[in-house]
Amino acid sequence: MKLRKDWSLAYLLLYICQIGYWLIIISVALELFISFAQLSGNHIVIRDVSVNLELRQFEEYNDIELDNIRLNIPERMTSDLQISGPYEEVKGGFYFFNGLKLYENAVFFLMLFLFSKVLRNVAEGDPFHAKNPSYLYMIGWTLIISSLINISFQFLNMGHFISLPLLSNLSLPDGIDITSLDMFGKDFLLAGIFNIVLGYVFKEGARIYEEQKLTV
Repeated sequence: MKLRKDWSLAYLLLYICQIGYWLIIISVALELFISFAQLSGNHIVIRDVSVNLELRQFEEYNDIELDNIRLNIPERMTSDLQISGPYEEVKGGFYFFNGLKLYENAVFFLMLFLFSKVLRNVAEGDPFHAKNPSYLYMIGWTLIISSLINISFQFLNMGHFISLPLLSNLSLPDGIDITSLDMFGKDFLLAGIFNIVLGYVFKEGARIYEEQKLTV
């Protein structure tokens, strides 16, 4: 990444995207090193498993009256779990949850990498570069497909059509239930549609720009 003297907002955003996807690469490499280094031992730790919990022991506090205001507090919350145990007992969850982390990081890496391609063309004075619409289409479809995958997975999990390694067979204390994984990208669907529309706008802009050059 080479810094320039003629700074602009496009260059600033470009550098942020580049720093972002390099940080993802470094964090994934470190996570893989730490995770697989554990395989040489007998004790495995799976970190940051984001789940949705239902805490029924707080049902009596769902509705709270405060002067003229009534608060409704659902007994649901999101939390990050840390799972540890002997390798033979947790290996299924180890590969499954680390695979989900790789999938999440791959989606964010691809988005930042493609955005950096668009921003580089904009920063270099060529916003209607012929490849910009394709980059935006790819970003849009990545967002839409990952969103649909995540929503479908969460629906199947909540409906007990699929089970989660380790978590589905846990004997939790009364009043505590793990309802589903808390998947990333809840708002990706609308963002994906927006990027596809933006790609169409850039495509039309590129067409008009090329026609103007031919007429001149």
